[in-house]
Amino acid sequence: MTETKEKRYGSTTAAIYFSYFIMGLGMSLLAQFKPEFAKLWHTNIAGVLAVGGAVGIGGIISILITGPVSDKFGRRISAVIGHLGWAIYYIGLLYAPNQTVAYIIAIIGGISNSFLNSSNFPTLMEIFPKAASAAGLMSKFAINLGQFFLPVAIMLGGFIGLPYRVVFMATGIFYLALAVILIFAPYPSQVAKAKTETQAEVPAQKHRFNVGTVCLILMGFTTTAAFLLWINTYQELARSYGISQPSTLQSVYAIGASVAVLFNSLIVKKGVKEIDILIYYPLITAVGLALAYFIQKPWILYVTSLVVGFFAASGLYQLTLAVLGKLYADMKATAQSWAGFFSAFANFAIISLAAWITSISGSSAPRNIVILNVINMLVSTILAIMVKGSSHKEKSK
Repeated sequence: MTETKEKRYGSTTAAIYFSYFIMGLGMSLLAQFKPEFAKLWHTNIAGVLAVGGAVGIGGIISILITGPVSDKFGRRISAVIGHLGWAIYYIGLLYAPNQTVAYIIAIIGGISNSFLNSSNFPTLMEIFPKAASAAGLMSKFAINLGQFFLPVAIMLGGFIGLPYRVVFMATGIFYLALAVILIFAPYPSQVAKAKTETQAEVPAQKHRFNVGTVCLILMGFTTTAAFLLWINTYQELARSYGISQPSTLQSVYAIGASVAVLFNSLIVKKGVKEIDILIYYPLITAVGLALAYFIQKPWILYVTSLVVGFFAASGLYQLTLAVLGKLYADMKATAQSWAGFFSAFANFAIISLAAWITSISGSSAPRNIVILNVINMLVSTILAIMVKGSSHKEKSK
């Protein structure tokens, strides 16, 4: 792509990355104010977690539709619908009179997320066809920046007496503004005309399922569940280990994730295969989480936050999507929606499971959830190994 074309889509690229930044800022925003929303909706902490999990339900019922919609009707319409829906989510939660209404609004948020996923990531691949994986990883970098600034914003808001309602209202307004901007922003052609900087692990010309493709799709669940579990439940674990300001762990986590995204972008450009990252990073994450389970000291959570940030929240899901996008270059959004379905399912299933564990386990719940995440990361490693094995079999034919 020429420099002139890159400049042409500069405003679109900036808006998309800012959208990811706001996504990161708001990804665990509800989790930071669980007591306030429990009171607002006349429920308990488990009830608020259940509402958070409802975002996944919205994704589950919509993602397999939004991918084909994006491929057929264009990235722009999907982006506008997605941003408008997220505005409804953040503003609507403030006016939900009970948990039931909040649950419905959260489903709308999940549907909105599907529309954004079906637009933003494929658009980046089409703007930067020769650096698709790096462009995708930078979306994760933008998310991580938002997660890094979240605790800073919370502490600043607490210092100046800013109520949580203002934070949620402002986030909704940002999404409204992005919807308006993207109505007029230019979008590139959806037809892939150039090879990406690295080749997918499975031959792209054959539009057929095999074990590797299925495992990649399932990794939409495991790579999403890893960081979702951590950012939504570390608060209670931190308090049980004696940390009075759990939000400080968020900054450590975000720093690790941000550095890792830049590092991963570099090594992918240097020729490191995406699948190798997808094998080793979850395995290291499992070890870091296990340390947090066995060493019940405050300091270990800072180590684990760094490990989870660097190795689990460093763009594993984005790399999975990039590989799928390369396999099906002429139907990126549709192919990526397959993994997106399981990512959305993770939003619902893993958070709902955490809520159930919280309701039955009492004070031991935070550590039980850590074990759940260890198992999840080990499964992710096994799936990635199967993808690589399937690739070798395809190449030997």
